[in-house]
This record gives sequence, C-alpha cells and structure tokens, in this order.
Amino acid sequence: MNRSLRNVALLSAAGLSLVGSASAFGKATGSGATFPAIAYQTWCSDSGLCSYTGVGSGSGIKALAAKTVNFAGSDVIMTAAQVATYGGAKVTYIPTLYGAIAIPINISGVTGNKVKFDGSTLGDIFSGAITSWNDPKITKINKGITFPAAPITVCVRSDASGTSGNLSNYLSKVSASYKATVSAGGQNQTPAWTAPRKQSASGNAGVANCIKTNNNSIGYVDLGDAMRAGLTTGVTAIGQNRIVKGKGRVVQYVLPSTKTIQLGGTPTAAQSAKIKTGDLKIDFTGSPNSGAYPITTTTFILVRAGMPNNGEVSQVLSYFLGKTAQSKLESLGFVALSGALRTGANKALSNLG
Repeated sequence: MNRSLRNVALLSAAGLSLVGSASAFGKATGSGATFPAIAYQTWCSDSGLCSYTGVGSGSGIKALAAKTVNFAGSDVIMTAAQVATYGGAKVTYIPTLYGAIAIPINISGVTGNKVKFDGSTLGDIFSGAITSWNDPKITKINKGITFPAAPITVCVRSDASGTSGNLSNYLSKVSASYKATVSAGGQNQTPAWTAPRKQSASGNAGVANCIKTNNNSIGYVDLGDAMRAGLTTGVTAIGQNRIVKGKGRVVQYVLPSTKTIQLGGTPTAAQSAKIKTGDLKIDFTGSPNSGAYPITTTTFILVRAGMPNNGEVSQVLSYFLGKTAQSKLESLGFVALSGALRTGANKALSNLG
C-alpha cells in the first residue's frame, strides 16, 4: 500500500467520533458540503467558535441564501440560478483545505490499490458505456489482475453535491462518453448518471457505505471518508495524462496521498496569476504537475455580505486558516492549503463585508 495512504488511514481514526456531530459549540452556525465536514466539525469543536452540519453543498448554499446559517460549505462555484437566490448580495469564497476525490472499489479477491483507471475508462464506467468488470478496456490496463464477469454497481450521490460536481468536471475533461451522455462540462452538482446499475446515497459517508456493502461496486468519496469506512485497500490509482518532451503523451497512474494531493493543489503559473488578482475559485482537477493526483480539489466557506454574525464568522475562518487547525488536516485525510492560496484566503478574509 502507498505509505502516505496508509499513514492517513491510521491517523484518521482519531476523528471518527466527530462524524455527524454538529451540536452548537459556539455562536456561528454553518452547513453544507459533506466533503470537508469532519475537518470543520473538528475545528468547531476544538475552537468552541462554531457548529457545522454536513448536508451537501447544494443544501448549504440554499441555507445561506435563506439566512438560516451564518456560513455555508461548498466544494463548487455557485450556478447562475443559485447566485440569483441571493438577491444581489455579495458572496465571498474562502478556500480552506485541499482534498482528493478517491475512487474506491469493492471486488472480492481484488486489491483496489493495485487497480488502475485512466480517465476514459473511468468515464465509461460512470456513463454506463462499460457495465462489466471483465470489460477488455479495464483488463487491458490492469494486466495480471483477474476481474469477475460481474455487472458493475455504481454508487453515486443522491443530493446536490460538490463532490459530484468536481468529479463530473474532471470526467467531462477526460471522457468523451461521459461528456456526451452525462454532463457536457462544468461542476454539475446533480449529474444525470446513466450507469444501468446505479445506487444513490446521501452524503459522502452514504456513498462510502454503498461501496462497502455492495460487492462488485465502485464509487467516489473524499479520501478521509474512504478511510473511515474501511475502504483503504479499495482506493484505486487514476491515470494522469501529461505531455512529456521527447516522449509525447504519457499516462502516470497515481494514488491519492498527502504528497500527490499537495502536487495536485500546487498552482500553475496561470493559476498563481489568477490568485494574485483575488480570484480564489481555482479548478485543480486534471493538474499538469508531475505526480499530481488527478482529482485533487479545494473546498470553500461561503460568506454572505451584510450578515449580522459576520464578525463571529471572521473569527471562525481565522481559526480555520491558522496553523493549529491546518496542522490537523493530514490526520483527517486532507492537506493544508499551499502558501499562495492560503495567503489569498487570508487577504479575502480581511476584506469580508
């Protein structure tokens, strides 16, 4: 097993008891993305400044629009329709951490860490173009592994989800079949999944449980939830497409780990220039950096201008971005923000309306 992957699995157990708990520890209340929920709940508990409920990015965005929470968690950029529900109020995006959308499998006798998927094959599975585990496209890139002649059960989110949005964004870049049948591109929070043996579940923890309890299944969850569900050995390597001088197009298969997520979240020159302008809404999926995990993402706290508790929210975010909070991320299956993005986040925090 990848050493960093194993270390994250062992350390993440410390945060297990906090999953799903969002009792009011302080004044500021938040809800939204389940992807970073364990981190936000841990930080709220440690600081005593806030509470957070993981209900999905879409529900968190709705709650902040309705002013029933003080801040929202979202893994995606709001759609035009979602923006319209804020009635013209300014919303600031504050990135908080880096994470990976892991692709675990559950096949008897097959170790997931040894299994590889390129983007095209993965997109074919989620679009339904590939329906059996012994499909030649899967076996061709996994020589030496015996897959059963069994139908593939595909576990997906039932709620409006930033995790779905980022996976859909990635797959629409690398898979023609996915782009043609499921989503033409962008962070689609509710993809129209076309896999024939689809099972839907609420939240990342729900999808992780779907994978764990269904043989011959595959799904997508944040790395931390995969670990906490006992799917450590089920996490697969994803192909990173790169152009290498003198070699042309090269596919490098990468497992999610602290190092590969850090590489995935390292801004390119173009992204760094964008961050300097104050635009922190960076898409890290499909990073060209050598050794980067291809489905690395960031996640945001959304703050609505003019809310009466924004002073408390500012305190919360100062803690979230501080060294104490960021140093706990690896034990929870995440990675601390890079220097450039963290600097940009702190600058945005100082300008909250």
